[in-house]
Amino acid sequence: MEAVIHYIPYILLFALATAVIYAWGLWRSMRQQQDLSNMLSAKGVAKIKKALRKNGAMTRRDLEPVVKDLTAKQPFSREEIAVTDPKQFLDSVLPYMMKQRIIQEDRQDGRTVYRLR
Repeated sequence: MEAVIHYIPYILLFALATAVIYAWGLWRSMRQQQDLSNMLSAKGVAKIKKALRKNGAMTRRDLEPVVKDLTAKQPFSREEIAVTDPKQFLDSVLPYMMKQRIIQEDRQDGRTVYRLR
């Protein structure tokens, strides 16, 4: 009987570790879509900044090929998110970049162009 009592703390620690790992995995899987979306947006912002830095002022039509085949994936996961509609992606990213004062919107020759601040 004494031998069994000796192993109870180890069994309880193992059960606790298993519960913690399970809860962490559950929390991570629940937040996975939001994390992938945030990663894709961050990659899009970086690509747009790089293109604007290289080419100067660009229109929305010029920016579409820059973000066309952009993908994001978390490490150790098969789930992946990609830009399927560049126009819709730019509709969400460009206002964010203007709000954060990364880019500015100007009118040039009757066209709307975006440039870095």
